[in-house]
Amino acid sequence: MTSHIADLAERYPETIEYKSIGTTPHGREIWAVKLGQGEAAIFINGSHHAREWLTTTINLQMIEQYAKAYRAGTAIDGYDARKVLNETTIWFVPMVNPDGVTLQQSGLTAFPEKSRNALLQMNQGSKDFTRWKANAQGVDLNRQYPADWSTIHNNAAGPNWMNYKGAKPLQTTENQSLVNFTYEIQPEIAISYHSAGRILYWNYKTAPANLARDRKLAHSFAAKTGYSLVQPTSNPSGGGYTDWFITTFGRPAFTPEIGIKTGEAHLPLSAFAEEWKRNKGIGIWLADEGYRLWLSRNRNRAEQPLEEGTLTLTEARDVYSEPNFLSKATTRLSPQTLQAAAKAGNWYKIQTGEGMGWIYEPHPRLGTAAEVDASIELKQDTVFYEQPFDRTAEKGRLAPMMVQASKKWDDWYLVMTPIGEYWIEWAN
Repeated sequence: MTSHIADLAERYPETIEYKSIGTTPHGREIWAVKLGQGEAAIFINGSHHAREWLTTTINLQMIEQYAKAYRAGTAIDGYDARKVLNETTIWFVPMVNPDGVTLQQSGLTAFPEKSRNALLQMNQGSKDFTRWKANAQGVDLNRQYPADWSTIHNNAAGPNWMNYKGAKPLQTTENQSLVNFTYEIQPEIAISYHSAGRILYWNYKTAPANLARDRKLAHSFAAKTGYSLVQPTSNPSGGGYTDWFITTFGRPAFTPEIGIKTGEAHLPLSAFAEEWKRNKGIGIWLADEGYRLWLSRNRNRAEQPLEEGTLTLTEARDVYSEPNFLSKATTRLSPQTLQAAAKAGNWYKIQTGEGMGWIYEPHPRLGTAAEVDASIELKQDTVFYEQPFDRTAEKGRLAPMMVQASKKWDDWYLVMTPIGEYWIEWAN
């Protein structure tokens, strides 16, 4: 998974970034993957439970297929991927529980010898860990969130392969990392993938004012996947990620359970194709819905005047009547340099033949390139590009060497390469 994420970020630098949001007790990174350029955000995660790692594969497939569609300018289930991922950033944590997944897949040999006796005891002496749900400390990560934690049903008495809620909420580094990250990105909608049952949880003590909104989304989710809605009960067991998200943020959250249960074990790989077919469009659809929720709070952002308003478009852009994607597109501009009078977030106000309008630029090319005469020492292989700021038009790579730069634009330099002058990104 780690190498696959790194590979995707290298292949699609215009839309994929990733970072670690924490480290497990056994030193495994918890990776967060950013997909898109939008000001709004939604959050998708998988593998809270060790044996449910097919949800990680669903996450990774979304990242890759959406990035491909973004670059190609194509649609996913009728949604224009480029437009949606300019509206909304989708954040993924594909594997919340990498220690647990590793134990479930690889067994004791993947862990230090000093830890093995404790792991065996938590597994009731069995060396077969295929049923394992917890993290490597025997804590169920989806019973660890501060949402009625004290009243969780069917709690194991101590560290165990399943159902132990821990000694206190947010005891584990995995849960702490996910909560801190959620506060950081402030998602409009959260989706926590689990298995199994082809059911959908959507309500946890949802405020009456939010019921109609969340129920409508839940019915659409169920219609798209064929999953059955789980009806709210008067005494639900809490502690889950989406339980905490709904009660903390007052925003929609969903727990889809993919696949059909096959006993106390992981889903077979053969289940993937059908579950991907059912969920292929979920992330892109909810990203679009998340933008609408975000816009309802941010529609009236103040315009900020620009002193230096020279703006260079390196690709064609639609011009909108207002600074949001739900307003009317009035015209389309070809690549050019123009003047912007003001900005609102990532939107820029410009004059067109149709009057004043707005264009969206997540990475604006403001100002112009400055003339320089500088020698730059490249200490590692460096990609060079056709245009500055545009990582899609890769032209080649330079080995570690000295290069001469003739122009500078922020952290971008126009340098001489064996096939002519091209741009590199270089931070001194």
